[in-house]
Amino acid sequence: MLIVQKYGGTSLATPEHIRSAAKRIAEVKRAGHQLVVVVSAMGKMTNNLIALAKSTVGFAPQREMDMLLTTGERVSMALLAMALHEEGVPAISFTGSQCGIVTDSVHTDAKILEVRPDRIRSELEKDKVVIVAGFQGVSRDKEVTTLGRGGSDTTAVALAAALGAEHCEILTDVEGLYSADPNIVDNAELLRTCTYEEALEFASLGAKMHPRSIDLAKRFNVNVRIAPSADSTAAGTQLVASMEEEPGAMERTRIRGIGSKDGYTLFRTRMDLRTLSESLSAVHFPLRFFSFTDSEVRFLSEPEKVAQVETVVPIEESLGPVALVSAIGDGIHGCAWVLSKFLRTIAEAGAPCHFVCVNTLSVVAAIPSEFKEPVTAALHAVLVERSETDWAKKKELPVEGAPQIEGLPTAGSPPYYEKNLT
Repeated sequence: MLIVQKYGGTSLATPEHIRSAAKRIAEVKRAGHQLVVVVSAMGKMTNNLIALAKSTVGFAPQREMDMLLTTGERVSMALLAMALHEEGVPAISFTGSQCGIVTDSVHTDAKILEVRPDRIRSELEKDKVVIVAGFQGVSRDKEVTTLGRGGSDTTAVALAAALGAEHCEILTDVEGLYSADPNIVDNAELLRTCTYEEALEFASLGAKMHPRSIDLAKRFNVNVRIAPSADSTAAGTQLVASMEEEPGAMERTRIRGIGSKDGYTLFRTRMDLRTLSESLSAVHFPLRFFSFTDSEVRFLSEPEKVAQVETVVPIEESLGPVALVSAIGDGIHGCAWVLSKFLRTIAEAGAPCHFVCVNTLSVVAAIPSEFKEPVTAALHAVLVERSETDWAKKKELPVEGAPQIEGLPTAGSPPYYEKNLT
């Protein structure tokens, strides 16, 4: 059986961690399985390399950033291969280009076009463990590219799809996907199963997974499990195509958890939405969270995209840091009580709300980062720890006189409930 494993940076942070990973890999190999192992850079190495670039130059060309950042994974792959040799397990390490990961030519956020895993198959036939540097590939112009922060997950899933692996294990420093960040919410529960769609929302809104990896897993039917690297017996979270429904609850709204993601900047510009979209498209910036009127657009940018945005958009105002908090689950968009309780809970926590986005699987609010933790904990208590039935019985539905939330529309104001179209 062929297994693809991915080890995150915290699982490879020190030589001791690398030796521990090698022992776990050796156990799987000795059990008779073929193994392809994808690695991230050790610990905070990627952050340190970014900081090094910023301390060296005022502006770093994206091509050269890709050349710099891919060195982190190369260190990990070589050290892990060495540790496996010491365990008596033959292993060989490959960069993304060496193992045939072909991407488009967009530096720092490349998309995989195809995988040509001939060298991997050849080494597997020689009974070796193949170690692959995640997060990177090569364009058809033979330029080194990276897949964006967290892209090692996508490398692993893409290889699992191309090789027809039995399953893909994303091994990290957490037990799996939780109903909220366990560092914020003490009562956060481990999700034993999660649909691809729900997992994609969790990943987009704060969970430690690269969203594109889950999209790939769904499209190519890759069997993915998210589990801790330190415990080979842990069940973790299994991604599934659909959840079993309870009898008598065919259209029940099921809130799986509360997402939270920090570090955004809120920009305001007087560009019209169409022109702004075209300008951001030129620098490969996906406009996702935004609100607009006839005279301005407000939109969010992740920290790694801020410099690119500022080169193409005339900014009137910027606010930050901003956090996204969200309720995630099936059928949210069609259930009035969810939005009502979501907005009321934010208001009762005293948090200003810049704007709200609603889609099929989530309700998302942008709030100042200082409110992220109390709002996340409050939303978990209201929407996850208490059931829809509890609220229905209490008849706590929208009423006149409900608390007004700063930044949300009042009568006669322009619409700020923008549909999330991605």
